[in-house]
Amino acid sequence: MNKQPFALFSDKLKAGQAIADIALSALKKAQDAQGCFVSLQSEDQIMQRCAQIQEQLGNDVELPLAGIPFCVKDNIYVKGMVSSSNCPGFGDVATYSAPAVTKAEEAGAILIGKNTMDQFATGLNGTRTPEPLCRNSIDPTMIPGGSSSGSAVAVALGICGFSLGSDTGGSGRVPAAANGIVGFKPTPGSISGRGLVYCNRSFDIIPIFTKSVEDAKAVFDVIGGPDPDDPYAYWGNQVANEGSVNNIFAIPSKAEHFGDLSAQQAHQDNLQKLKQSGISFKEIDFEPFSKIGHKVFGSALVAERLIDYGDFIEQSPDLVLAPVAKAINNGRTYSARDLYETLHEIAELKIECMKQLEGTSGLILPTIPRLYKIEEMLANPMELNNVMGTYTYFANPIGFSAIAIPGIDRSDGLPSSICLAAPAGSDQMIMDLAKKFEQSFC
Repeated sequence: MNKQPFALFSDKLKAGQAIADIALSALKKAQDAQGCFVSLQSEDQIMQRCAQIQEQLGNDVELPLAGIPFCVKDNIYVKGMVSSSNCPGFGDVATYSAPAVTKAEEAGAILIGKNTMDQFATGLNGTRTPEPLCRNSIDPTMIPGGSSSGSAVAVALGICGFSLGSDTGGSGRVPAAANGIVGFKPTPGSISGRGLVYCNRSFDIIPIFTKSVEDAKAVFDVIGGPDPDDPYAYWGNQVANEGSVNNIFAIPSKAEHFGDLSAQQAHQDNLQKLKQSGISFKEIDFEPFSKIGHKVFGSALVAERLIDYGDFIEQSPDLVLAPVAKAINNGRTYSARDLYETLHEIAELKIECMKQLEGTSGLILPTIPRLYKIEEMLANPMELNNVMGTYTYFANPIGFSAIAIPGIDRSDGLPSSICLAAPAGSDQMIMDLAKKFEQSFC
């Protein structure tokens, strides 16, 4: 494992390849990647950025992400570009960029474009999008995962060194697992949440997609940190669990894979590999985590997503895909009392979850229980989409940090993925642990 961040792009720069050549090559690949991007920067815009970066480097300005191409999900604001959430007709030209984008650019990264996604970030599978569909980078017959489908695929294909997505119930982890890359979802509020088209503003978070944990850490070091203008910023201690880190991790007493024997075997192989590296496991009852997870899309919490695009869906129903409209309009059926009952139940369940984790450094989970073919997902879009969130839904409502990393390849050649999750403030800790786990699978 090459420990240097963004080794592919860094090696090109060290070899004397101009930043502009690298960026324009990324733009060309993005243009050819059907279904992966919604909109792209122009060649002139990219050339201007490259010239600015070269000038700064010439003046000895420190740019930790100098020359690294990146892209962002289409629900993240970029000044001068529309955030359509992959719904033609929705959104206006942004007058400012999200702080996460601005910080990345100030560090020398070069924006290539905006990625396709499940409409309004409502879905974990990547098929809830206008044609052409974004295709899985490993097997085009399989779902790419969502809702940050294009963001994950762009990194998996090597178009960009990193990408930014959004994660409400797993959209920073599921597409990473489906495409064999790293998906880091930090503690909600630890990256500024300003400048998004929100699903659930109260716990949405921008995740980072990369090829390695070291790359994800390099980006998080740049764009992370509480934003004083973000009302949901996390101001807690980022090393809160440092003193309790040990080699014991909680795992579900029974991991469900919904009939996928290859996925089941790969997960057991991953656990065995970690056990050989000195990790011990404590079996727990995953039920309280599951109950919290069910609240993300099956309770009054879904009413929050009506704030940003509920009026549009009501006024322009023909522009919205049926599964998306169904999922969002469900929010209209709940009362204020329903919402508070849900919030109280989550708070009580969180106590149960924390008791389950006593004596451990966090949870180790299969990031996704299994993968589905596109045709399977289209035939049963609601039920199978929920399957994808089995081990991801719970994290944001209770403020957990989580990172998905590639495991051992399945017997059928598809990727496997494990996820490490821990309570708020564990971001640096789980990345350090994830790097060790990553080495076990190399």
